[in-house]
Amino acid sequence: MLRDYLAKRFASKGTVYWRSIALAILLTCIPITIVSCIGGYVGNRYLIQQYQQNNEIMLRESVRRIDGQFAQLVQYALHMMANPIFKPAIADMNYVDEFEKTQELLDTMSLIENGESLIDQAYLYIPKQNVLLQPVLGLRTLDDPADRAVWNSLMNGDKGIFWTNHLTRPFGRSGSKHAIVMKLPFNGQTSYGALVLYVNPSMLQLNVTPDQAAYVLDGSDVVIGQSDAAKSYPELLPRIMEQLGSTKRTYDSQSRFQIRADHEQFLMNAVSFEKMNRIWTFVTGTPSSKVTAPNSAYTHVVVVYWILSLIAALGLSWFASNRFYQPFRKVMDLVRDGKTDEDADPSDEMAYIEAKWQQYRFANESLQSRLDQSTPKVREALINQFVLGQAAHLSETEMIEKLRALQLDVTGCLFSVVVCQLHGLDGHKAPLTEKDSQLITYAAINIVGEMSEASAAYVHTLDLLDGSIAAVLIFPETSAMDARDELLRLGGDMLRALEHVLRMPSTIVVNGPASLWMDIPYLLEQSRKALSYRTFTSESQLLDATAVLEQANPEVDFPYDLEQEFTHTLNLGLEREAADILERFVTALKNEGAPEWVVHQGLMRLKSSLYRSMLQSGHNPYALFDGVQLEEELRTLRDAEACIQWFGKRVIRPYIDMLSKSYQHAMKDIVDQVLSTIHDNYMCDISLETFAMEAGVSVSHLSKAFRQMTGSNYIDYLTALKIGRCKKLLLTTDLKMNEIAKSVGYQPPYFNRMFKKLEGMTPGQYRLQFSETKLGKAE
Repeated sequence: MLRDYLAKRFASKGTVYWRSIALAILLTCIPITIVSCIGGYVGNRYLIQQYQQNNEIMLRESVRRIDGQFAQLVQYALHMMANPIFKPAIADMNYVDEFEKTQELLDTMSLIENGESLIDQAYLYIPKQNVLLQPVLGLRTLDDPADRAVWNSLMNGDKGIFWTNHLTRPFGRSGSKHAIVMKLPFNGQTSYGALVLYVNPSMLQLNVTPDQAAYVLDGSDVVIGQSDAAKSYPELLPRIMEQLGSTKRTYDSQSRFQIRADHEQFLMNAVSFEKMNRIWTFVTGTPSSKVTAPNSAYTHVVVVYWILSLIAALGLSWFASNRFYQPFRKVMDLVRDGKTDEDADPSDEMAYIEAKWQQYRFANESLQSRLDQSTPKVREALINQFVLGQAAHLSETEMIEKLRALQLDVTGCLFSVVVCQLHGLDGHKAPLTEKDSQLITYAAINIVGEMSEASAAYVHTLDLLDGSIAAVLIFPETSAMDARDELLRLGGDMLRALEHVLRMPSTIVVNGPASLWMDIPYLLEQSRKALSYRTFTSESQLLDATAVLEQANPEVDFPYDLEQEFTHTLNLGLEREAADILERFVTALKNEGAPEWVVHQGLMRLKSSLYRSMLQSGHNPYALFDGVQLEEELRTLRDAEACIQWFGKRVIRPYIDMLSKSYQHAMKDIVDQVLSTIHDNYMCDISLETFAMEAGVSVSHLSKAFRQMTGSNYIDYLTALKIGRCKKLLLTTDLKMNEIAKSVGYQPPYFNRMFKKLEGMTPGQYRLQFSETKLGKAE
C-alpha cells in the first residue's frame, strides 16, 4: 500500500518540481561523493597492483603444469606407438577375418585411452582401407565423403606429430575438436596410418581460484580449455582475443592489461609458452570487484553517509510538492488499466491516450484478420480428423453444424472418395530420395485437387502417408447416377494427367457417391482395400471400389510344385536356379489373373517355407530375417519384376550367405588354432603340413582357408610376425644382430636379406635411423 501511494505521488509531479529536487540532491551529495571516490580509487589501485604481481607468479606455475601435462601426453603416446602391434602390416590386414588382431588393436587403443588422464578418446586411422578403430566404436568405415576427405588430409605434410583444433569427432560423437595427431610410423618415410588423441579440456590443471576466468589458447588462438568461472563471462573471450591480436607474443613473454566485459572490469595476466612448435598462451582474468573486496567496508560507510544525505534532501523537497492535473491522471488510469506500456510515454498525457486508442483499434482489426485466415485451416484440420476416424464420437448433425460454422454448408450434398496410388514411388526403378518422393506426392495432390475442383463443389485432399493420396469430393444436389458417371470420367482423366505430367503409372480407385457425411470414412476404407485387388502389372488402372469388392474372392491355381522345387533348390545353394524358379512362380500367378495381394501372399508363403526348412536344419530364421520389415517392404511393390528383384536381394542372397558361412565354420576354428600356435611359438620352425596332419585336413584346403581369413599365405604371415619381433628388439634393446636373428629362429645372413627385402634397409640402418630421429627430437 505504501509503495503504491508513493508511486502515485511521484507520478503526479511536473518537470520543475523534479529539477528542484535534483539540484538539492546534487548540492548535498557532491562533496562527500568526491571525497569517497578519491579514497576508494587510491585504495583500489594499490590492491590491484599487488594482486597482479602475485598473480604473475602463480600464472607461471600454472603454465609449467600445463606444459608438463602435454609433454607427458606426447611422451606416453610415443611410448605406446613403439608397440609392435602398430606394424605396417595393419594397413593391409583384413580386420574382419583377423578378428583376434583387430581385438588386440582395440585393447591397445583402450590402454592408450585410459592410460593418460588428458586423453579423452583415441582413434587409429588407416587411410588405405578408410577405417577407424576406437575402443567404444570398434571398427568403423568412413562412408561419408566429407569425413573421408577430412581424415585423409591428416596424412598430408611431412610432420610426424602435429596439433589440430578443428577435427570433428566422427560418427556424431560429442566432445572437443582438439587433438594430437601422430603418424605411423613416427617420422617414417611413408605413413600407413595415424594415431589421433582427442584432448579432454576438463583435465587441464589450470590451478586458478573459483573467481578467476582462465583460458588456454593454442598457436591459432583457439580455446583448448577454460575454467568454470570463464563460462560465466561470454563477452570476455572476444575482448581478450582483440587485445592479444594487437600484441606481439614470443616464447616466455608475459603481459598484463585490463578489459571491460560483462559489466565487470577484469585484471588480466597473459603468459606465452612454446608447445607443438607454436606459441601457446595462458590467460587469466579476475573481476576487480573480487580484488577490491577488502576495501568494501570503507566503501559501505561512505555509501551509508551518501544515502542519508540523499534521504534528507528528498524529505526537504517533498514538502514543496503540490498536486495537479488530477483529471488527466484519472483518464490515464482508465486507459492504462493498471498496466505499464513501454511503447508510449506517459509524460505527455494527450499523446499517450491517443496512442492507446490506436493500439486498441489495430488489435481489433488484427484479430478479425487472423480469424478470417485461420478458418480454412481449421476446416481442413476438422475434415482430416473426421476422415481418419478421429471424430467418430460426433453425430451427422453435429458435423454439419461444425462445418457450417466454418463456412462450408454440406446440406443435401453427395459425397465421394478418390484414392490414388503412384507406382513410381516404390523404388523398383530409379531410386528416389525422400525429398523427391515428397515433391512428387505434392505434385500429385495438386493435380488431383485441381482436376476435382472442376467437377465438385468442394474438394478436400490429404496425404495418407503410405504412398497414396485421397480426395473427398462434395457434389451439389444431383442424382447419384450422374455423380457416379462424373466420378468415373474424372478418374480416367486423372490417370492420363498423372501419366502425362509425372511420367509415372498409377492406380485410381473411386467410391461413392453417398448421401451421408458419416459414410465418408467407410468409403475411404473400402477404397484403400480395393487398391490391393489391382491387376499385378505396372500399367495404370482405374478401379470402381464397389465393383471390385463384390468380386473379391478370385479362384487362383496356386503352383505348389514350384514352391517345393524352389525350397529344395535353394537348400542346395543353387542361387541362380532358385531365382529362375522364383520367376516362374510369379509368372504362374500372373497368368492365373491373381491380384496384387495374392502375389504378395504367395511370396510370403515362399518365405515361410524357407523358415520351416531352416528350423528343420537347426538354423534360426529370425536371426537372419526381420519378418515384419520384409512384409512391409513387399507391400510397397507394384509389379512382378520389382517383386522378383526384391525377393532375390532380401531373401535368397542372405540365405545363400548363411549356408556358406555355416559350411566354413569348422575350417575357421582350425585356422584360429594355427594363428594362436604360431604367435606363441614363432621362433620354432613349424610347417603348415604339420598343422594339417594334426587337424586331419588336406594342406591345400588349410592353405586356402588360411589365406582367406588372414589375407596372406602361411609363409608370408609367419615371416611378417618374426620381422615385427626383430624390429621391436632393434628399437628397445642393445642386442647384437646375431642374437636378434637367433631369437626368432633365423640364421644371421638370411635374417639380413629378409629384413632388407621387407623394410628396404638393413637391420643396422633401421636401428641407426631410429636413433638419429630420437636424437634430433631431443635437440
